[in-house]
Amino acid sequence: MKIGIKSFWPGILMLVVATILFCLPGKEFPEHDWFAKIYLDKWIHVGLFTLLVVLWTLPFIHQIDELRRLRILFIWVTLCFIFYGVAIEFMQGWFIPYRTFGVDDIVADTVGCTLGHFWARRQARIEKT
Repeated sequence: MKIGIKSFWPGILMLVVATILFCLPGKEFPEHDWFAKIYLDKWIHVGLFTLLVVLWTLPFIHQIDELRRLRILFIWVTLCFIFYGVAIEFMQGWFIPYRTFGVDDIVADTVGCTLGHFWARRQARIEKT
């Protein structure tokens, strides 16, 4: 299935929304026992970071014709969002009330970035063939 996103605006909007959500104080989120049982927080991290990488890589498919250059750019976008996830965790641990630094969140962010990277590569292969 082709996903034709040619603008960076969806990615910019998603980055702003994600940053606002990550910077909210911890008391703003509901706490339920079943959230912890299904690891809802980790699934949200995976989903957000997958979406961030996809929304920032797909517009490049329509701008760059060479598949090799596109793949290198996808790696850079993925690495930037992994770094963003680590930076957000440090910010939560140091500056945001009732939020903590979590290595498990960094792992979930990295998994999401990796999924987004491979999804974008697949889309590029579909579009370029």
